[in-house]
Amino acid sequence: MKVLKRRNIVRLLLNLAFTGFILWVAILNNSGKEVAVVHIVFYNLLIFVPGWINIFYLLPKLVRHKRPARYAIYLLTFFFVGCLVVGQYLQWLYEHYKTNDLTAFTPLGITSSAPEFLSHVQYYFDAFPAVAIVMISLVIGYVVHEFLLKLKMEKEIANQQVQAELSLLKSQISPHFLFNMLNSLYALSLRKSDETPGVILQLSDILRYSLYETHERELGVLDEIAIIETYISIQKIRIPETVRISFNHKGISAVDRIAPMLMLPLVENAFKHGVDSTVGDSYVSAAIYKQNDRLIFTCENNYKESNESKMGGIGLHNIQKRLELIYPSRFQFKTEKSEGIFKVTLSILL
Repeated sequence: MKVLKRRNIVRLLLNLAFTGFILWVAILNNSGKEVAVVHIVFYNLLIFVPGWINIFYLLPKLVRHKRPARYAIYLLTFFFVGCLVVGQYLQWLYEHYKTNDLTAFTPLGITSSAPEFLSHVQYYFDAFPAVAIVMISLVIGYVVHEFLLKLKMEKEIANQQVQAELSLLKSQISPHFLFNMLNSLYALSLRKSDETPGVILQLSDILRYSLYETHERELGVLDEIAIIETYISIQKIRIPETVRISFNHKGISAVDRIAPMLMLPLVENAFKHGVDSTVGDSYVSAAIYKQNDRLIFTCENNYKESNESKMGGIGLHNIQKRLELIYPSRFQFKTEKSEGIFKVTLSILL
C-alpha cells in the first residue's frame, strides 16, 4: 500500500509539473494581450481533464481488472465528451474576444480542418488536437513511469531475495562452526589441560566474531586474518606436534575489506577433513596475499584417500553460493584434488 501511495504521489507531482509548464507558457504568450488570465488557465485545465481521468482512473482500473474492451469504450467516451466541452468553451472565447486565433488561448495551438458541411462547428476541430496531444503525452508518461517503477520493484525484490539467501547461508555457518569448536574444547577437557581456560577465551573471541561481526557486509581483511590465527592456535593445542601448520600473509593493509567468514571456513575445512582424518604426517598450509587489485587466498592440506568423498561438503558449497551473491563476476574459486592433496584457491577483485 505504501508503494502504491508513493507511486500516486509521484505521478501527481509529475502531472502538476507538466500542467504548470503549459499554463506558464500560455500566460507568457498572452503577455500584452487582452485575454484574461483566468480564461487562459481555465481553458488549458479543461484540455487536461480527459487525460487526467484516463491516467488516474481508467488506466489503473484496466491494470487491475484487465478489461480492455470496457476501457476503450470509457476512454473514447471521455475523450469525445472532453472535446465537446473544450470546443464549446473555445466557441465562447472566440465570440467573447472576437478572434479565431487559437494561439491566443493556449500554446497547444494546433488545429484540424473541419469538413465543409461541419465548418460551422470548426471550434470543435480546433479543440480536438490539443486534447489528443495532452492525452497521448500523459499516457506516454504513465507507461514510462510504470516501466521504471517495475524495474525498481524487481531490483528491490531481487535484493531482498539475495539478502534472505545470504542470511540463510550465514545462519548455517555459525551452528556448524560452533559444533566443531565445541568438539575441540571437549578434547581438551578430556586431557584436563591447563590451557583450557585460555582456549575458552580464544573460543569466545571466535564465537563473537561468527555471531556478531558476520552481520556486517564487509570487514577488514586483517580482522579475518586475526581470527584465523586465533583458530589455528586453538587447533595446535589439540593436534599432534608432528602436524605441520603454516599460515602466511603479506601485502594486506587496513583499507582492504572483504565479506566475513569466507576464508576461516576453508581453514576449518582443512583441519576437519585433512588433519583429523589422517594419521602421521599431516599438514595444513594457508596463505593470504594481494596481487595487483586482487586478494588471493590459498589453503592446502593432505587427506586420507578413503575420506575423499567427504572433502568440502556443505562448507564449500555454502562459500561458493555466498561468493556468487556478493561478488558476481569478481571472484574465482577453485578446488583441486591430486594424490591425497586437497587445495582451494580463492581470488577476489577488491
